[in-house]
Amino acid sequence: MDNLTNSEKKVRVLLLAALTCVATMIVKLPIPGNGYVNLGDGFMLACGMILGPLPGALAAGTGSALADLINGYSYIAPATFVIKALSATVAAFVYRILARKYVIARYSYMDVSIAGAAGELFMIIGYYAYDVFRIIYGSDRLSRTILSQASRTAAVSLPYNLLQAAIGVTITAVATPLLAKLLIRGK
Repeated sequence: MDNLTNSEKKVRVLLLAALTCVATMIVKLPIPGNGYVNLGDGFMLACGMILGPLPGALAAGTGSALADLINGYSYIAPATFVIKALSATVAAFVYRILARKYVIARYSYMDVSIAGAAGELFMIIGYYAYDVFRIIYGSDRLSRTILSQASRTAAVSLPYNLLQAAIGVTITAVATPLLAKLLIRGK
């Protein structure tokens, strides 16, 4: 994105934020605890790998949080913004490390999948930590019992977040090379 004008960069950030938002809203399966399994993670990861760490984080966080706001999950939207932005950033950095072996940018399915898995691992850890924090913050005192209970309660969402991660990596393995070709062809 280095040789693009500021307007072109902004349009690409907004386009990928909108795609992330729409993909998040298309299919949503509520899960126990917080949130829902959705298709948006594939596009969230693509934001980081295509746009780079900072613009990708902005697009991923904005698109994902906007979907939460629209879908009635406003209480989790701030956490979603941070977690998804950082997940896209992790994916972007891992992808850049893997892609250095190529002379020209190439979005291989293997590299995209590995970078996507790294980003999704951060998402799983991020939501787990958020759930533990939310439960502890809601209690009137901190004790070993409360911490143990918070950890067990937050663990209920782990299988669902793993499912969402698997869906996200699968979608990004297909979507990222295609979106990259569409966005790069424009220049």
